[in-house]
Amino acid sequence: MFSLFATPLGWIMKGCYWLINNYGLALLLFTFLTRLLMLPLSIKQQKSTARMALIQPELEKIKKKYGKNQEKLNEETMALYQKHGVNPMASCLPMLISMLILFSMIPVIYGPMTYVSNVDKDSVTKSNNTISMVAAVSQEIKNNDTTMAKLLEENGNSFDNVKKVIVKDEKAYKNTYKLFGYEDDDDSDEKSEKDKLWNDLTAIFEKHPDIDTFITNGEYISQNLVVSRPELATFDFVDTTKANAQYADILPSDVRDFAENFKYEFFGLSLGAIPTFTSWLAIIPILSFVLQLVVTIISNYFNKKNNPAQNMGMGVKIMLFVLPLFSLWIAFEYPAGLGLYWIYSSFFALIQTIFLNLIFTPAKIRASVEAEMEKNKERRKNGKKSFMERAIEMQQEQNGQKPKPKSYVEDDDDDSDTDDNTDSNKKLSKQELKDQQRKKLNEARKRMAEKYGDEYTEE
Repeated sequence: MFSLFATPLGWIMKGCYWLINNYGLALLLFTFLTRLLMLPLSIKQQKSTARMALIQPELEKIKKKYGKNQEKLNEETMALYQKHGVNPMASCLPMLISMLILFSMIPVIYGPMTYVSNVDKDSVTKSNNTISMVAAVSQEIKNNDTTMAKLLEENGNSFDNVKKVIVKDEKAYKNTYKLFGYEDDDDSDEKSEKDKLWNDLTAIFEKHPDIDTFITNGEYISQNLVVSRPELATFDFVDTTKANAQYADILPSDVRDFAENFKYEFFGLSLGAIPTFTSWLAIIPILSFVLQLVVTIISNYFNKKNNPAQNMGMGVKIMLFVLPLFSLWIAFEYPAGLGLYWIYSSFFALIQTIFLNLIFTPAKIRASVEAEMEKNKERRKNGKKSFMERAIEMQQEQNGQKPKPKSYVEDDDDDSDTDDNTDSNKKLSKQELKDQQRKKLNEARKRMAEKYGDEYTEE
């Protein structure tokens, strides 16, 4: 699913890169643009949050009054939401979109050549397969405490003889056995394909006899990317500062040319590498954690300021650290580019949080709510229904109730409830009260029987 959204994000990222010609700065522009596109949703979220704060006292009254009647509690709560123009789900949408963009950015950051470059995709696939194959074979040979040069020397400088060695022992050379080994009864197409793959490998080793020691050396090639994310390892192959460029000729020329000219960095730090505590890249996860924590604290500060009556439970306090810790984890697990994107996103979120809370104060929201309530009254007079009104009617129909008149949701001070009217109950005799309760119980049983298709017998 995320790959589906990665394609349009890749188009935006491509435009940002070709405008700035630096991936780290292009990420900054990309983040700004996506935040700008989401601003209307964020404004709507801020208004909804402020409105929720305004109706909090009324919500508490409803909870106290109907706390033991969940159905009535839900009905009254939805009526209150509709009356004040509150959509309880409005605050979730911007967060969901933010997370969708974040995880859709992972393939874009993993695959700059796939999503940002104009390189032929077949060339990119061929390059990735070549790097993965050489890395897998080289690592297998290293695990057996030898090198390709030693294997050739021990087997008469014959690659065919070496092949017999590294595919005959399925336990010692498990990966090479899967790549090049086949049984006698294998079909000819598979045999031909594996033979071609072996010939491609031997051509590489004939050109670079020591490429296995190079590609398994962590000083030259990022070991956590070379097999799992070979597209990012491409930039290690063309890194002239480490004398790696001599091995770059095993890659397709268009891939090599792009990688040589593509600035996949930020202040000299490769954005394709995964941060570790021993590298300078560790600053990215740490900054990501700190900024996300600041955003969370500032957001909670404004929530408390705008809604003093709100009680900050233990669950909320725990959530205060969940997102920052999540950002720390994800920045250490994925290439530095993703952590840098999270830093940018948190930075803009901080500015946006402060700005929106200063603009949409409780007083302004209260005035806006009153104005919209007047508009809603006019709209209801014309027969138009809001989302919350339709939701209330659907709930009432599901419960076997007739939709309540419009005046029901417009009456501010009507706290009466025929079910709970103790004054009227006092006028009834004990027998009448007993009959009334039995009647209500039978009606409830009948509704439940109709709902679940059971037979109903009145007691």
